[in-house]
Amino acid sequence: MAKAKPTKIVDDTASSASSSGTTPSKSSTTTSRSRKQNALDTLRTDIPHIFQESQKTAANHRKNAIKLRKIQEQCSELNGENGEAAFNKEFIRNLNVVLAIKKKEPAADKVIQFVSSFILCTREKDIANATNEEEEGEGISSRFVEHLMRHLLKGVRVKEKQVRLRSCQLIALSTNSLGAMDDDLYTQLKDSLMERVKDKESAVRVQAVFALSKLQSGEEDEAENEDEENVVQVMIDLMQHDPSADVRRSALFNIEHTKKTLPYILERARDTDPYNRRGVFSKPMEEIPDFRVLSIGDREKLLRYGLSDRDAGVKKACTKMLATRWIQQADDNLLEFLERLDVMSSNVADDVLQAFFAYRGDILGGLVFNDVFWVNLTVESAFLVRAYAEYCHKAEDDLQFEKAVPEVTRHAFYIQKYSNAMQEADEEDRPEAEFIVTQLLMIAKLLDYADENGRRKMFNLLREMLMLDDIPDKHLDCIVETMGRISLNEKDFTRIVIEIISDIRASIDEQEYLRNPEAEGSETPRKRKRSVAEKTRRRSLAMEEVGQNTTELDAMLTRVRCLTITKFMLQRSTEPLKENSYMYGLLNELVIPALARQEEVMQELGLQCLGLICALDQTLAQSNMELFLTCIFAEQASDQLHQLSLKIVFDLLLTFGMAAMSEQISEDRIVDNVTDCLKGNEPELQAIAAEGLCKLMLTRMLKNPTVLENLIILYFDPATAENYHLRQCLNYFMQVYFHSSHDNQVTLSKIFVPTLTHLIQKYNETDRNAEMPAPVVIAQQMLEWCEPRRVLG
Repeated sequence: MAKAKPTKIVDDTASSASSSGTTPSKSSTTTSRSRKQNALDTLRTDIPHIFQESQKTAANHRKNAIKLRKIQEQCSELNGENGEAAFNKEFIRNLNVVLAIKKKEPAADKVIQFVSSFILCTREKDIANATNEEEEGEGISSRFVEHLMRHLLKGVRVKEKQVRLRSCQLIALSTNSLGAMDDDLYTQLKDSLMERVKDKESAVRVQAVFALSKLQSGEEDEAENEDEENVVQVMIDLMQHDPSADVRRSALFNIEHTKKTLPYILERARDTDPYNRRGVFSKPMEEIPDFRVLSIGDREKLLRYGLSDRDAGVKKACTKMLATRWIQQADDNLLEFLERLDVMSSNVADDVLQAFFAYRGDILGGLVFNDVFWVNLTVESAFLVRAYAEYCHKAEDDLQFEKAVPEVTRHAFYIQKYSNAMQEADEEDRPEAEFIVTQLLMIAKLLDYADENGRRKMFNLLREMLMLDDIPDKHLDCIVETMGRISLNEKDFTRIVIEIISDIRASIDEQEYLRNPEAEGSETPRKRKRSVAEKTRRRSLAMEEVGQNTTELDAMLTRVRCLTITKFMLQRSTEPLKENSYMYGLLNELVIPALARQEEVMQELGLQCLGLICALDQTLAQSNMELFLTCIFAEQASDQLHQLSLKIVFDLLLTFGMAAMSEQISEDRIVDNVTDCLKGNEPELQAIAAEGLCKLMLTRMLKNPTVLENLIILYFDPATAENYHLRQCLNYFMQVYFHSSHDNQVTLSKIFVPTLTHLIQKYNETDRNAEMPAPVVIAQQMLEWCEPRRVLG
């Protein structure tokens, strides 16, 4: 920017007036008029000097704005509209120099800020001088701003991108200082900015969005104002679809927070740009007065997105938001905060508290869990103490852990107290009581059982709870895991659990005996036990014809409970089956009979338990592989059973290897059956099959070009576009598999042509609206996978 040489102004009129013999009033009038005339005559030196000073530092902007306002007033008072016109002309002449300067020029940016400050200053001066509202819109500032806006509106349509950028930038900074505009100017301004938000230059669109956001109305009922509805809708569209992250961020930071816009703001928590994702938590969510304006589902979604984000900055911003702003909105009360999260149905509340404890380490010492607290547990307080105990245990802070959690004997007393309350609770209060007991049982998994008395007390209590008829599965899981910690070793753990299962099953055998004493009396106890499964299966068929009565339903629920306990036990077992003979009785008397039942839940539990047992013994796995493969395509079975069977097949293959599992069944048959799942109509089954095959190929247990070709075709197939589980798995697999080994790239080169030919044919047969890349894009991607320089190591 060219520097204008300041001109020293000497007030000769004032000097002559003081030395003459005129009266004071006449001298004062003459001096004032002379100064005004002097201001008009020196416009071309004074205004450039002020512009020159304003570009040095922002600290003098206010002083220079006042000085410029005085010049403006003097010009107006001396010659009315002509004086204002002369001032405006000189002001615009100096401003035009700045408009053509490129982006990110500090001096030009300071001048733009000064112009904004001057508009604000002159607007404030007019308001102070006005005696009523009508005069506010008729002052010098209103006429000046209108003239300036009309000039800038010409600049937003010129060819030079720098001028468009600076014009939009100045409009954006000056809009806040505008008073009432006439309808014509408002319409021109809105239409011009609407046009600029579609500018090819992203920097221009950013400033246009910022300026357009000033035209949003503060009214809640947006539908009443059609113009504002259009502005808001444009802002939403830009926030969602603009290719520039900066433009989306500008819309995100400047859009109004209303019921209509909040869902779209939350969507930006999944933006492709990490700065935009971080911005959701650092600005819009910080500015909402109370996070309860979001539905519980939206709160859950927002926190899950933030705390699970791959970018550390996003996680930190989300944590800071909930640990400072949101907790303040809950009156700095953790229990009130948890109540607003609805912890009973929340999947993210646990992560929220762990992040909160890590961020606010200053409050950990202030948490008090005394006897009064433990005797009066609520859903929120039980959840809080459990999460705090897990945090201290993970951080190995034994001192804080011991302060928070009572000793084993005392804790067993609390579990028993709330378990009894759960049994006595009515249907409405039962879920809350179950939740509290769940939290206590989860704490029990963390305790130290070195004290023999406490260990025995806890063991007896857990054994009694396992015998309860209506115990939830979550309780069973926690109890079985805790019993595993209490037991001396795995063999002792298995023996104890199997004894408990036998005691539970004894009630079924007794009912069977009482209903049919003559038939049972002719058999020995061993034969009677072995025939229970077959008789139970036959009775289940009869039940479907005559209907199940209460006793038979209770018996089935007891079997389900036994199978569930068995499943949780097997999930924690690692010893080979040959070294744990207790398992064989469980397999023959409980697991295998469950597969013959008609109830779907029994079949699924039986199949899952059988798969877990097979994982402990290779011979047993080999002999049952045929069964698992058959269940994958069983017509009468449910989708869940198909998926479970396929998962078991892959688990066994990954555990024992393809060579071991193909001794009784050929490898080709196993691969063919699994590959057939890729061609099915069940998306989840497709995803499981693709994931399993990817694992086998990454571990080099399977080297099959045909399977690889099918996976590549599936990856580009538009039919799998919405199968996100499958697409994400294949996307990771392709990058790792081909860039980890030169041999894998050689395999791809051999199937390159037939695979591409197949995909081209599919592309020609596919609707053009489908999400399938063009053949040239597919070919380029496959060539990139074959690039030898990309191989790691």
